[in-house]
Amino acid sequence: MVSGQARSHLESVVLPFWIDRGIDERIGGFFTCFDNRGRQMVSTDKFTWSQGRFVWALARAADLAQRGLLSIDAAQSIQWAERGAEFLLEHAVLADHTTRFVVGREGGVPEVDAQPEHSIYADWFVVMGLAELARVSRERRWLDAAIPILQRARADHLAGTAPTPPYAVPKGHSAYGPKMILANTLLVVAQAATELDRHHHTRDQLAQSLTDVLWHREADGTFSEMPGPDAASLVHRHRVPGHAIEGLWVMLEALDLLADDRDRAPLLESVSTLCALGWDPDHGGLLRYTDSTGPAQPTGSTSGTAYEELVQSTWSSKLWWVHSEAAATTAIAHHRYGDERSGAWFELIWDYTLRTFPGGVDGAEWIQIRDRAGQPLDRVVALPVKDPFHITRNLMQIVDLQVPSKR
Repeated sequence: MVSGQARSHLESVVLPFWIDRGIDERIGGFFTCFDNRGRQMVSTDKFTWSQGRFVWALARAADLAQRGLLSIDAAQSIQWAERGAEFLLEHAVLADHTTRFVVGREGGVPEVDAQPEHSIYADWFVVMGLAELARVSRERRWLDAAIPILQRARADHLAGTAPTPPYAVPKGHSAYGPKMILANTLLVVAQAATELDRHHHTRDQLAQSLTDVLWHREADGTFSEMPGPDAASLVHRHRVPGHAIEGLWVMLEALDLLADDRDRAPLLESVSTLCALGWDPDHGGLLRYTDSTGPAQPTGSTSGTAYEELVQSTWSSKLWWVHSEAAATTAIAHHRYGDERSGAWFELIWDYTLRTFPGGVDGAEWIQIRDRAGQPLDRVVALPVKDPFHITRNLMQIVDLQVPSKR
């Protein structure tokens, strides 16, 4: 079974790396500043973004272990998650319910200079971690701690004042990414509130968030990442297939949670449409950025922003999270919703992902950043960390589906 393959990979490759090297037993919190090959810790700084994600991953792993789907110590995993949550609440969450972007190992001044003070993404990933820990541990205090952070961040987002480091949204453009991450955050909070019988208005907020995300769906089934006033601009024209694919499972799961009876067919159609948009016809795998017309270098007028430079210089790279999210989404669409086209895409993406990203003799865990041909790229994406989140989350989603193999 594919789910057995995913479980084996979690138990023998991914989780051992993070448990052995990522847990700060002395201080609490987690080490995530490793190089792309996983061979060297480059800093003991603790980026709030990845700390919150680590809490979520440990809590979800404990949940699967409690249900007999992972062979790990669930009680120990929850204990590590709780210490990580305590570290965040003590050192990263401020009195105004925003979070610090990065702290040093013991919660003070970080080693790395010139980092932003704040990012809405850090807020939301802290909320995700706290809410999932509340759901799995059945301790409501973690959810109570998460709600004020969520509501402050959501209010700032809706007011258009929320900072989005490491990538600023070009002026005049409406970004899909923050809306999708907010929907994901609200989904996790609503799941926790439902299971803990805490009646909270996050369900209504989740419904509104889905509307905001779906606004980006185009007539051709793709999703615009940053539509703006100039339809000929690169920022307006470019697409981010991985982001859009990730959002699809979030939307499908949210509709189920809300008992929304709307037709799922348009979202399921977008799964295969987005996979085709991103699939590299020359080397296989999913491109990081594409043009709106297909899997090619984005085109259009530019104005010299840092985001435009990012798109132009990294469009053809192959990133770990794009592929793990696409594998999970296509598996969910096929096995939970019966979409046959997604099943075919899953087989293709799963095969490419496991052939390409695991480090093997060249590195530990996954070498998460690759060039177009699949060779390692020793560079930073978004944060100077080795991400503990997407691979773990997506493999656990596949395990939870109990996906059979066609092989």
